[in-house]
Amino acid sequence: MAFRHINELPLGDKIFRVELSSDDDTTVGLTLTGWHEATPETLIASGALTMPLTDVPVLRIALNRALRALALAADVAEPIPDRDVLRELFPGHGAPWIPAHEEDLVRRFHEGETLARIAARFGRTPDSVRAKLRELGHDPRRPEFCPPDGCLSWSRYASPALVGSDPDGPR
Repeated sequence: MAFRHINELPLGDKIFRVELSSDDDTTVGLTLTGWHEATPETLIASGALTMPLTDVPVLRIALNRALRALALAADVAEPIPDRDVLRELFPGHGAPWIPAHEEDLVRRFHEGETLARIAARFGRTPDSVRAKLRELGHDPRRPEFCPPDGCLSWSRYASPALVGSDPDGPR
């Protein structure tokens, strides 16, 4: 079960990137980096951790407790409860897309911006960005092959006769 999951979260003028990856069924690697948007070459946070895959649930609980204790000690806002994490991290989650955002989404996608970064810009999950790209006729896996009218457009997959352009109708 090899996997790689990347999530970039812009928080104010800072960007934090969390990457989880595994090449086998036994270990997982966690890498955290953070930087100011104006100076991406200067890291404000960095670290890496490799652990058994079976310990991920325990680490999640430990990190939750540690961050909660730190927040209390530092007298900062209470951490977000688990049920609200999705809404807090992705404020656009569930909101309707507007045409201007759809155009900006497609433009960023074709300029080579990562899906994680696009998702963060719109406050959405990477899965919702993939779904919207498919809905707009673009294949999120292959931006380099997109024709101007969209990757999944009728003109690419169906002949004009099938979609009704024959004025005389079927014979």
